[in-house]
Amino acid sequence: MFYIQKRNDFLSRLSPIITFVRKRSYNKASLIFALMLIGGMFIKTFAQAGGDVMHNKPGMTLEETFNLYVQTVQNSDLEGLFSTITDDEHFIFLTAGGKLIDSRQGYYEFHREWFRETDWEMPVEIVDIHKGNNCGYVTAIFYFRSKLPDGGRYLLDSYFTLIFRKSDDMWKVIADICTPIVRQFEDADSNIKYNFEQNYLFDIMKTRRTVRKFKPASVPEEHIRKILNAARYAPTAGNQQPWTFLVVQDIDRISRLKSEALEWYLESYKKYSNRDEKNLDSVRANLVSTLEDVLSAPVYVAVLVDTKVEHPDYIIHDGALAAGQLMIAARALGYGTGFYTTYFPEDKMKGFFNIPENYKLICFTPVGIPDEWPEMPEKKNIDDLIVYEKFD
Repeated sequence: MFYIQKRNDFLSRLSPIITFVRKRSYNKASLIFALMLIGGMFIKTFAQAGGDVMHNKPGMTLEETFNLYVQTVQNSDLEGLFSTITDDEHFIFLTAGGKLIDSRQGYYEFHREWFRETDWEMPVEIVDIHKGNNCGYVTAIFYFRSKLPDGGRYLLDSYFTLIFRKSDDMWKVIADICTPIVRQFEDADSNIKYNFEQNYLFDIMKTRRTVRKFKPASVPEEHIRKILNAARYAPTAGNQQPWTFLVVQDIDRISRLKSEALEWYLESYKKYSNRDEKNLDSVRANLVSTLEDVLSAPVYVAVLVDTKVEHPDYIIHDGALAAGQLMIAARALGYGTGFYTTYFPEDKMKGFFNIPENYKLICFTPVGIPDEWPEMPEKKNIDDLIVYEKFD
C-alpha cells in the first residue's frame, strides 16, 4: 500500500540512528549531527517515494504509470496527473457519487476543484494488473481520508478501475471507474463511526429550513404521496393515527386564499387596542408581499387531526410529529416547507376548505422548490441544552 511502504522504508533507514542515540552518551554537537542525518534521510526517502519522474514518459511500464498517477494525485499535482491521461477529449469517469463525467475537460475540472482542498490523504492498494499489447487495466483500492470541520473524518474506500491505452510508447488512462465499498464518517473519537445513510439523515435534519418563497416548478404526484406516506409513519398514541392530509394544488383556489388570508390577518390586527390604525396601510402592503411569497408554492398540505378518536388528549402531539416527518421527507426530496399557522387561523380555514368540525388544524405547509435555500440561523450550543440526570 502506498504511504505505508514509504513509512516502513524511512523507519528502516532511521533504525541505526535511533540505536546510536540510545546506546551512546552524546553532547549537544553530536545531537545536532544526528538530527541533521535524520533530516537528510527524511528528505531523501520521501523524494525517492515521490519518484524522480513526476511526468509520464515513453518506455514506462503500466505499473510505473499507475504509480505515477497515484503519486501525482496524492501530491495534488494536476499537471503531472494529466501527463498520464489520454489526450483525446472523450473520457469516461464514473465518480463515487455515481455521476458520469464524459470528457477530459470535465475530468480536469473535477480534479482541479478537489486539489484545492486540504487535510486529506489517500493511501492506495493495488488489487490486480492486466496488460495486453496496447490496452490494460489496473484495479486498486483507494482509501480516501478527509478531515471534517468538527474534528472528525470522512472515510471513503473505493475500488478504482483505471483502463489504459498505449500510444507513442506511453500508457495513458482512457477511463476511470469508481465503485464505492464503504463510506463512513468518523467522530473525533475514532471508535465512533456513522455510515453514509446515517450521516445523510443527520444532514437532512440539519438542513431543513422554513421556506418563504418558491419556484413555480410542479411537484410530481409520486413525490407528494411519498412525503405523506412518510408522515403517516409518525409516532401516535395507541396507534390511533388521527391525521388527515388535505392536499391543495388548484391555482385558482390558492389565489383566492391569498386574498382571504390578507383580510383574516387585518381583521385580527384591528382587534388589538394597542395597534396603531395609522400603520394599517403599511401592514397591508407588507402582508401582501409576504403572502405572495408564502403562497407561491405549487402544493400545500393542511395537516389535520380528528378529535373523535380514542385518545383525543394526544392528537396535537400526534399531528405535530406527523408534520415534522412530512417536512423531513420533503427536504430529502429537495423541497422546502414551513410550519405555518399565523396567516391561516383554524376557524377561517375550516370555512374556506369546508373542513368538518371534528378536525383540528395543526399547520398549513407549502411543498415546493425554494426560490433559494435560507441560510442556517445561529443555533444554541448543544451543551447549553442538555441536563443529565436532574437539575441542580
